[in-house]
Amino acid sequence: MNEWVIAMQARKWMKKNESFLPSWHAYVGVELDLFNEFEKSITIDEVSDNTGYPRDLLASWVRVGVAVKHLKKRPNERFRTSKQRCSTLMGDVSPGLKAILKEMMELHIPTMLQYPEIMRSHHRAKFDHERHGEIVAETSALLEHFAMKKIFKMLRHRNVRTVVDLGCGHGGYLRKLAQEFPGVQMIGVDINQKVVNKARRLSEGYPNISFEVGDIKSWEPEEKTDVVLLHNIFHYIHPDERGELLDHLHQYVTDQGVISVITPISESGYGHAFSSAFNSFFIAHENLFALPKKEELEDISDDCQFEMFDFDPIIKEGSWYTFWLAPSSPVNEIRQSTMAGSSEQSIQADRAKAELTRTS
Repeated sequence: MNEWVIAMQARKWMKKNESFLPSWHAYVGVELDLFNEFEKSITIDEVSDNTGYPRDLLASWVRVGVAVKHLKKRPNERFRTSKQRCSTLMGDVSPGLKAILKEMMELHIPTMLQYPEIMRSHHRAKFDHERHGEIVAETSALLEHFAMKKIFKMLRHRNVRTVVDLGCGHGGYLRKLAQEFPGVQMIGVDINQKVVNKARRLSEGYPNISFEVGDIKSWEPEEKTDVVLLHNIFHYIHPDERGELLDHLHQYVTDQGVISVITPISESGYGHAFSSAFNSFFIAHENLFALPKKEELEDISDDCQFEMFDFDPIIKEGSWYTFWLAPSSPVNEIRQSTMAGSSEQSIQADRAKAELTRTS
């Protein structure tokens, strides 16, 4: 092949590297609190003296920051954080934002770089729940936020006495629910003892919340429950065992109860690039599993005597969906009410109410 063609091909791939730099720069800056160090115009030497970080490494990070417009160069070799672009990376950085950066840089990218060796050796990585469980708990909490209105509405319109959150993480979602529904008893279940310990500490002011360490495939409450939250769980369950999990849940969800599900979906039509990369990360681990497809979920729901409804995307670019599962018997009743929290159902109910008023 012509050397000029080889050089041009390499140049094109080199330019593709640029899209990685803002994420790397943000990750380092947040981890080392550098965006706050450069909050006011300051020299690299001064920051190096203040922090003890090696000057040459710090200078390299600063140059990248200027290139990606995270930092601004000021007169006399001074630099300042761009508040317009990086205000969310300054001050007390949101735990969720910090967790997203850590998950991507410390989990996803290292695993993807191991792909050639994983494929050659047939030896997959192993996800360390003890080490990374807290990071994943933070990112999961971010996703749950987008389904909050739907779940709040369902609880307001139903006689809910108990809620169980399986894979509860730090319990942030339960605390939000408890603020609105102090009379509802809530239980959070997580397999990670450290995560549960932190959830208990953070929830000390909520007498209606308790936490237990347990495997969701075998754990069950003392009494049947009205609502089960099954959020970002399916990729921890082998596809052959997902039906067994729903069978198990069927034993302790009340006849009029519902299961709230949030999960990324494979080949959904939305967020194909992200969901494909996410799926690649999961299947590179021996203890994580492929994302479910909608058709698979429909099949196992039918087999386990649940009906799936209100299947809606909540984060299209990531192919994250929310939907409900309910024992088959009460589904028609649920669909005809506003209890499930679906915007479409609410519209239909409002139209019916208006029509009744008009004709009466």
